[in-house]
Amino acid sequence: MTNVYAWPPVGLTGWELTTVDPVSRSVELFSGRARTSSFQRSRRYATAHVTGIGKDQNGAGYIENLKRLLVGGEHLVRIDAFPHLHPVRGQISAEVQSILEWTSSGTEMLWTSDGTSMVWGAGDYAVSGTPTTDGGWLAVSLTGLPPNVQVARPSQRIVISNGTDTEASTALAAATSDGSGNAVIRLFEAFTIEGLVSIGARESIVFEALDMPRSVMPATGTFGYQWDFREVFSDEYESWTELNPWP
Repeated sequence: MTNVYAWPPVGLTGWELTTVDPVSRSVELFSGRARTSSFQRSRRYATAHVTGIGKDQNGAGYIENLKRLLVGGEHLVRIDAFPHLHPVRGQISAEVQSILEWTSSGTEMLWTSDGTSMVWGAGDYAVSGTPTTDGGWLAVSLTGLPPNVQVARPSQRIVISNGTDTEASTALAAATSDGSGNAVIRLFEAFTIEGLVSIGARESIVFEALDMPRSVMPATGTFGYQWDFREVFSDEYESWTELNPWP
């Protein structure tokens, strides 16, 4: 049985989340033409620089305990991740809304009004989205945003829900709302539904640690750990159990 441990409450001083798509490349003998093709599934790799002290001085203790739980890499870790360190200084973003999920004893609860599914959100604005295209690129058209502000950054996660289904995509380019609070965000993946939109949501990803970092605490000054991770998927394991040992 493989355990998946929640990431502990430690501070980050650096963060990378990148997608790796392995390809094979061959060259035709007579024509010299190159051919490339994917030969493994796409997955994310991450690097986290973790402070060894932190505001509460618990950083190193949490990291050493996490290493003991992972048993040298036998077990996994789940991280609720942004694509980059968040927030970015000097940049206006309208993470104005998050979609609320209601559960009872771990079972999802559905809300309806006169038989129609309802979606709950938390935020100052009710942002609605409709699938569209923009200059030939996949996109989502948004209404209900604050006017004249940057509402999305490249690589941010965009989530849309209609009360029954939820879909996620990634912002291809930065987007700014107009004076009426409307915007179009170009996307990597197409939406097939319209509904309530969350901009800049975290994504929950399961990783394996590629090594168990060590760090020496100096007599004075700060120090830190570097964790390197590789995304894994549930179908690659016989089974796993989710655990959160942190209060």
